[in-house]
Amino acid sequence: MALERTVKKKPARTADRRNVWLLILTTILVVVSVVLFTPPNEKINQGLDIQGGLSVVLTAKSTDGQAVTPEDMEKSRAIIESRVNALGASEATVQEQGSDQILVQIPGLADTEEALATIGRTGSLEFARLDSFTDEEVKSAIESGQYAGEGTVTDSFGNSFPSGKTENLEVEPGTYTPIVTGADITNVTVGRESEGSTYYAVNISLNAQGTKAFAEASRDLVADHGQIVIILDGEVQSAPAVQSEIPNGEVSITGNYTLDEAKNLQTILESGSLPVSFEYAQSQVVGPTLGQDALASGVLVALIGLAVVMLYLLFFYKGLGTITAAAMLVFAVLYLGILAALSAFHLFSLSLAGIAGIVLTIGMAADSSILTVERFREEIRMGRSVKAASITGVRHAIFTSIDADLVTMVSALCLFFLAASSVKGFGMTLALGIICDIVMMVIFKAPLIRLLAPKIIAKHPGFWGIKDSIEASKGYAELAAIEGVSEREAETGSQMNAAETRDIVEADDPADASKTVAAVRKIKGRFIKHDINFLGFRKIFLTVAAVAMVLCFVVVGVRGLNFGIEFVGGTSVAFHGTGDITTEQMRTAFDEAGEPDAVIQTTTTNGEPGFLVRTTTTSAEDATAHANQVADSLGMTASDFEVTTIGPDWGASVIQSSLIAFLVSILLIIVYIAIRFEYKMGVMAIVALLHDLILVVGIYALVGREVNPNTIAALLTILGYSLYDTVVVFHRINDNMKGEDIRCTFMTMANHSMNQVFIRTINTTLTSFIPVFAMLLFGGETLKDFAFAMAIGLIAGSYSSIAIACPLYCMWKTREPKFAKLQKKYGTEIGLFEFDHSASTGIAQIPVARLEAMKPATTVEAAAAASEKPANGNPGGAVAVGYAEAGAQSKKVSNKKKKHKHGRAQ
Repeated sequence: MALERTVKKKPARTADRRNVWLLILTTILVVVSVVLFTPPNEKINQGLDIQGGLSVVLTAKSTDGQAVTPEDMEKSRAIIESRVNALGASEATVQEQGSDQILVQIPGLADTEEALATIGRTGSLEFARLDSFTDEEVKSAIESGQYAGEGTVTDSFGNSFPSGKTENLEVEPGTYTPIVTGADITNVTVGRESEGSTYYAVNISLNAQGTKAFAEASRDLVADHGQIVIILDGEVQSAPAVQSEIPNGEVSITGNYTLDEAKNLQTILESGSLPVSFEYAQSQVVGPTLGQDALASGVLVALIGLAVVMLYLLFFYKGLGTITAAAMLVFAVLYLGILAALSAFHLFSLSLAGIAGIVLTIGMAADSSILTVERFREEIRMGRSVKAASITGVRHAIFTSIDADLVTMVSALCLFFLAASSVKGFGMTLALGIICDIVMMVIFKAPLIRLLAPKIIAKHPGFWGIKDSIEASKGYAELAAIEGVSEREAETGSQMNAAETRDIVEADDPADASKTVAAVRKIKGRFIKHDINFLGFRKIFLTVAAVAMVLCFVVVGVRGLNFGIEFVGGTSVAFHGTGDITTEQMRTAFDEAGEPDAVIQTTTTNGEPGFLVRTTTTSAEDATAHANQVADSLGMTASDFEVTTIGPDWGASVIQSSLIAFLVSILLIIVYIAIRFEYKMGVMAIVALLHDLILVVGIYALVGREVNPNTIAALLTILGYSLYDTVVVFHRINDNMKGEDIRCTFMTMANHSMNQVFIRTINTTLTSFIPVFAMLLFGGETLKDFAFAMAIGLIAGSYSSIAIACPLYCMWKTREPKFAKLQKKYGTEIGLFEFDHSASTGIAQIPVARLEAMKPATTVEAAAAASEKPANGNPGGAVAVGYAEAGAQSKKVSNKKKKHKHGRAQ
């Protein structure tokens, strides 16, 4: 016996030591994280949209009709990076994006016009003899000096005005023969054109090959003072006449350049010419004030969301809420530590989209905590000890959370690897949050509950919020003693219609009835005690969903979607803190800047007035120049406005990358659910997801809200959030059907499974919705774009899990031969339970034929007849009888019920 006692105690001590070590590990990680991220504003890199600066997306265009090669893109990236570094920018980012784009981000840049004029120019420099030109019109224009002049702009009335910008004559490749190219340049300097000139020249030195070629050309042309044409990026810069032979390879490029223009050209020539030409697909100039205001609002939203969620958990779960609150604090600290560590290696920069991802992970962290606490309380109600529940309940909850987290991880990774623009940052922060949540559950929350359960939580059930679960378990024990059956068989009776059961017992034996009714009434608590007949209303739910989908398609077809400039091309200029400036003043300023067709709207940001101006200009340089001109005329500074320019091809690339991310996510999710559960669950989960996405799109069309990349990111995030709740419900159905002898219809078992997790669904939807709602109230425009779509998606996702995914899955599953036989045997009536019973070895339902034969049998007697104690010693399963069936059995309970031997329903 001593040996037996030693064997029983040793695992407990080992488990306790393991839990303690895990908590020590958590403490170490928390301390390290605090050191890493303190102070956060210095240790976590701030992205361009927070610091302010310039963000440009360049799209490569081949000049010879051939596909752009990876070698061309890498060479171009290196050249552009050298140009950016020459601008003196720090913390700049130059990276390939997709197969034909380069993303350039320069935080803190003041002179954005200079950067735009430098980084994307091809820099293709060529020298050609004028007599080699085959186009006679071009040749004549160069000979007469008409290769450069001031450009003009035309207003809506056809009037032409000087643009203030020099326009050069364009020449087509192949219409001339180059003698020297940019590849022959060895050195570039800037100097005055002449001693008294106010203009600057760019002086270049040629290599041996270039020197020889230039010397030969100049020797041939010196006799009649022939011209050598200097061509940069297909435009004639100058065409000087040769006055003498130039044998030393020292050439001067003139073109009435200012000092800044000459230095920009020097940078371009020094870095080399790009192997392909580039177009500005997107350009965004962010003012530092705007970014800091957005950061402040994002931090405020995160703190409000975290505080409100923690208060709600404390209110609903009492002492267990303190564990969930502590878990969320550990989650937040570890999360900040990870972001700081990645920032130290320049692998992460916090963006506004990233802030939205962080805020949304608050809801996910709360969700996993609620799953754990609900399962822990549920196991106690099923009759397990507090210690046993802390082991089995927490383990089941962690497995469920990990399944749901991994499904969301699939969408987050697809956003990061396949999507474009700010969506990538959102996907990254979401993925990091999921990883952090899983780590927090395993190393902190689970060990803490297991350590506290046997000695602390069990001794103070009222404080820890498990008293109602313990009382429920005692109530079932009293019922079991009165009825002479096992505790779980007594629970079966209470799961049926309580009023009907009370009437039957009182009519039979008032003495026992008083005890029975008292025991039943004592079973109270914050949990579902009466099953809701969700699947009984499946036809109504599905009809409502179908009608909603049709209406959404009609609204989209009639009203259309309000696509932002990201999808149609153009420029958006957001002015902030404009004070007393009127709409007419703003319109006049844009007219003078050459934008007479600008669309001007008033806005309010953080309580300050502003303007949002949209134009059709797709040239990043022109748009920035116009915005600067308007700001100067209105007495504003560069920090008071934000310029976003989108090329005509940008919207197509955003849609394409988003669709790819969406389709890949769907495929991977179906594969994961098929491996983890079965493919039918995966298919129906996707059907419910499509319902949610279509609903969001329909509401966007109805209210006319602008659709932009932030909306796309939110739609793709709904993909993960919508599936999260569906996976939790499917996980419970899978648990109830796995390895069990199901003695009821599949619909009955699935309906009971849905009720078992219904409280979790309500609480997690609320805790996820709180930070989203905070974003709607307090966030900046970017955060509000996420929040509006997410608010609709969260509500739709919770609804679709119950009203679409589960009903369709159950209808499909019922067609399988095994479950079709069960439905034929037990009928189509959904068995309704009045208390969850997830640990039962089976869910039993009275066959239709036997119900007829048993009349006037009672509900309790029917319940007893339909369950048994299996050979393995586990108690029998719960009996499910529909209300209609229970109502038909209103006779007295047999006085022999205490001696009744329960048998399995056949």
